[in-house]
Amino acid sequence: MKKFRFLFVCLLSLVGISPSVHAEDSDKPETVVYLPEPQKNIGVPLMKALNDRKTTREFSVRKINDQDLSNLLWAAVGINRPNGKLTIPTARDARDLSVYIIKQGGAYRYNAEDNTLELVNPAALIYMAAKQGFVKDADALLVYVSNNENQDYRAMHAGSAYQNVGLYAASAGMSNVVLGMIDRDMLHKELHLTEKDFVVIGQALGWPKSK
Repeated sequence: MKKFRFLFVCLLSLVGISPSVHAEDSDKPETVVYLPEPQKNIGVPLMKALNDRKTTREFSVRKINDQDLSNLLWAAVGINRPNGKLTIPTARDARDLSVYIIKQGGAYRYNAEDNTLELVNPAALIYMAAKQGFVKDADALLVYVSNNENQDYRAMHAGSAYQNVGLYAASAGMSNVVLGMIDRDMLHKELHLTEKDFVVIGQALGWPKSK
């Protein structure tokens, strides 16, 4: 299936059709966005990324492109081994964490197996979810969702994921801030989550303002 999709994307590229359409560029957002393969051989040394990692609450109008989306989502919960295991550790190999990305043009669920974004709601939920004004300036809001019954495990897994994303953001020069103040009840409803799902935490992302 992956080979077929890759060939399909290549064919579209040859005839000049973009396989990925940003939701904000169309009145009808794509139900599935095929992301480019994550770049696993780029970035700064780990110690520099740790040194540069910080919280930034100011964002420019620059958009995050599909390549950076692919990279940061793979960092969060990507598959990095043939046996399907992830870039983050999960207690008892639960693999219970899902990541949703909310942009102005809609909310998507990241499918790590296919490296795609699946539309779950075309509404501009980023404005509804934010309880702090600066979040509305961010280009994207990641929402970490777990179906693990153990509260400690949920927090551990989400923390591992958002730290990975924060390190990628530092490496790429992006701004990010982890958010506890989000409207969890609204997100649970608008992301069409089940009773077993828990909205753990959010993370706003974008590019910094020019100094």
